[in-house]
Amino acid sequence: MGINRDIFNAIKDVLWDYRCYEGEIKEFLITRWGFLRRQTKAISIVEKIMTDHGKKELLQHVVELARVEQGIRKLEPWARDHVVHALLSFLLGIHINEDFLKPSGCAVEPFQWKLAGLLHDIGYPVPIGQGIIDPYTNTINRIKGDIGAKRPDVFFKVIPVGFDQLSNGVKSLDLIQGHLNNWGLEIDASSEYENMIKSGRVCHGIISSLSVLYIIDLLYDKYNPDRKYHAIYDPSGMNWNQSCFENDVVPACSAIFVHNLPDRCFTTARLDRNRAPLAFLLRLSDCLQDWQRPSADNPRGIPNSKFKINIDGDRLVFSVADEDRRNKIKSEIESSLLAPDVEVC
Repeated sequence: MGINRDIFNAIKDVLWDYRCYEGEIKEFLITRWGFLRRQTKAISIVEKIMTDHGKKELLQHVVELARVEQGIRKLEPWARDHVVHALLSFLLGIHINEDFLKPSGCAVEPFQWKLAGLLHDIGYPVPIGQGIIDPYTNTINRIKGDIGAKRPDVFFKVIPVGFDQLSNGVKSLDLIQGHLNNWGLEIDASSEYENMIKSGRVCHGIISSLSVLYIIDLLYDKYNPDRKYHAIYDPSGMNWNQSCFENDVVPACSAIFVHNLPDRCFTTARLDRNRAPLAFLLRLSDCLQDWQRPSADNPRGIPNSKFKINIDGDRLVFSVADEDRRNKIKSEIESSLLAPDVEVC
């Protein structure tokens, strides 16, 4: 029995709190499918979770971005999966939230977790696109070396424009920075964004964060352009109170922003569940979910039978059969999270 069944057994009684259908989630976790079918099913489930029960227009446009990676994989088929991964890490996070964080008083609100857990990697098609370009410039640089030329290497830069600008002159990075400060992190959001641009290498966490915030801000322009702090319902029954934007959407996007930042960003202050439970949960779940992820070096991905999770009281024990993966996961957790009660073995 693998970790997928362990997760299902642990969360089946609380799935409806997250607007998940038990039968559908069981089928996704337990059934042996080929990867493409599993990926298509994952997109369908994500779309249903995010648009069901009066929230259809809130995120149906954001969910469309999940389909982009599925299409671009036809050009680079062995880019590491982030679609199935998003759903698996979301389901893993439900288990951690309910059985590890909640007993200690650090539980994450389900709607915030849906936003962060399911959408944290929607910006990944951008670095995939860069990966498609790399062989072209690498070939030119190799030819240059063969000829013996001393010119600098050629390369392309991806420069995002407009992603950080919201309506009414509001800058998304300023909103995110407020939460990073509240979480006790010594991270400058604007500096990380500028460093990303200067390096020419896109951080998919930063792009995912800004993309989700940008699209939801567009919808607020439509339904609550004056950003009033009271209930404003659209025809589907969705409430567009500005408080929801500030209390749910911005924190979720802030968690997405930090989930893929390098370890150096946490040298002086790691993520603490007591101050930043949502960001803590996202980084932990994202780090632990490493099974059934096809990549160039492992086209089938590591079977879920090679992983186990056990939450016993106030301790989380995560077992990984592959030594290299185990050491990598352990290092990532120790360098970015304040989590002495999380054991990777």
